[in-house]
Amino acid sequence: MLGGLIAIAVAIWFYRTAESVDNPTPLQWGVIGVVVYYAVLAAWTVFANTPMMEEFHHSNVTIGVIVHYLGILFGLALAWWVRKRWLLKS
Repeated sequence: MLGGLIAIAVAIWFYRTAESVDNPTPLQWGVIGVVVYYAVLAAWTVFANTPMMEEFHHSNVTIGVIVHYLGILFGLALAWWVRKRWLLKS
């Protein structure tokens, strides 16, 4: 649920940024932001979260929570980078 709320916030963030720089396609940029966020989140889940959770599932709950939420942070970081690198320069 948290991931979905963050995805909506990313879409709004990209859309408003595109409008503020007078980009002719703000809706497209909103979709790009969400796709970038979810792509990183999916890759993190498949390649890092699942293997780590299998190892730490019963031994350390704190590490499991940290590993789970790192995917969200990486998704936001890459979305921020895409916004800075391409959207603001367009």
